[in-house]
Amino acid sequence: MATGSWNAKLSDSSDVVLKAQGVNWLMRKVITMATVTLIVTQTKDASGNILLDIENKPSGGMPGAVEKRVLNWEPVELNHTLFGNIRGRSRVVKVDALEDAWLKGGWEEGTEEVLHFKTEHIDSKGVVTQQVLGFVKVEGVRYQARRVLVTTEGSDKNVEITIIYDYLGTGEVSRGRHR
Repeated sequence: MATGSWNAKLSDSSDVVLKAQGVNWLMRKVITMATVTLIVTQTKDASGNILLDIENKPSGGMPGAVEKRVLNWEPVELNHTLFGNIRGRSRVVKVDALEDAWLKGGWEEGTEEVLHFKTEHIDSKGVVTQQVLGFVKVEGVRYQARRVLVTTEGSDKNVEITIIYDYLGTGEVSRGRHR
């Protein structure tokens, strides 16, 4: 199990991504005021698939959520409390196999594989969010990072942000804020 906290000083604002995903203004403001700590647990199922449970623990009494991901690229549909009906896929992938140049870039030197999550927002027709998780170096310090890309069918404007996480070890609690 690993725990990390959103580093507001090094991360881009999540507001623009949440807006593109159809999250209303008030909820976006509440979310961007919260401290977010992630607790990641990795296991394998009987078939050998890698399973990730990513527990999102926001501060301020906001309800948390657990992302359950099977890294096999099979589509999973669910009703998400924030995003509505979604269809997601998750995998470990070679960086070179990613289609988008922005998602491929910016990783720690020598990175060959990353985690890739792709989510179709069924209720917001044409909106697709892709997240790639790996490691980056900022001023010589290694961080876990998420590069997030939101595309909307019919629009030539993509939304791109990078979220940086401080590693907290196991079972530690964050006191930082994300913006």
